[in-house]
This record gives sequence, C-alpha cells and structure tokens, in this order.
Amino acid sequence: MVRSVLAGLTLTIGWAYFGPALACEGHPRVEFDKQASLQGVLKSGTGNHEAQGAFNYVYLALDEQICVDAPPVAPGDEDAPQSVETPVTRIQIAGEAIGTELPVGKRVAVQGTLFPAHTAWHVEDVLIDAADVKPN
Repeated sequence: MVRSVLAGLTLTIGWAYFGPALACEGHPRVEFDKQASLQGVLKSGTGNHEAQGAFNYVYLALDEQICVDAPPVAPGDEDAPQSVETPVTRIQIAGEAIGTELPVGKRVAVQGTLFPAHTAWHVEDVLIDAADVKPN
C-alpha cells in the first residue's frame, strides 16, 4: 500500500514538475526580445478593454505552433517576462504595422521582435512588434 501511494505521489509530482516543459516538446522555439520570422494567416479579433470597451485587433494564426522562451533573468527581477508554457498558435500584431493597411485574411510572413502581453490592449499572450509584413 505504501509503495503504491509513493509511486502515485512520484508520478503526480513528476508530472506537476515536468508537465509544462513537456507541453512544448517537439515544437519550434523562439525567444522574447529577439527577432523572429513567422508565417501564417492574418486574422482579426475583438478584445475587451476594462475601461475602454470592445476593440478590434489583428493577429497571426500561425502555420505551426511555437514555444516562446524568456531570456535569462537576473535574480530578484520580478517584472521579467516568463516563458510561455504551452504551444502558441496566435501572435498579436503590434507596433507601427497596426497603423498600416494589413492584408487580413491572407497568408503572410511577419518579421519582428516578440514580447509578452502586459497591458489591457494585449489580447494574446505573445505579441510581435512587426517590422515587416509580406504576403506570401
């Protein structure tokens, strides 16, 4: 009985400890604050700002799920971005690109710098400060 309880506890603790990391096994990895080149279809969605209400935003529906890692963090830096523990399928478009005419509904390649959501205007967990959006 004690053995079965310990075995179950070990499996549970092992899954809890290693589960999130394993969720991203086998997926391409990119990193916050570094240049990335991603492909997919541009789509529009609706977000809800607590004070301003509903708003439209554009996101990239990725061709392939990715995992996003945070850069190394200095000890005690509580505001540093955290790695995303599950595969990402959507990246919100941000930066100067949102002020241009984006080809929503079209396949595109987007290049830019990834960063984590940190305001009420950020609907998706990961955003890209898009330097270039090209149909492909």
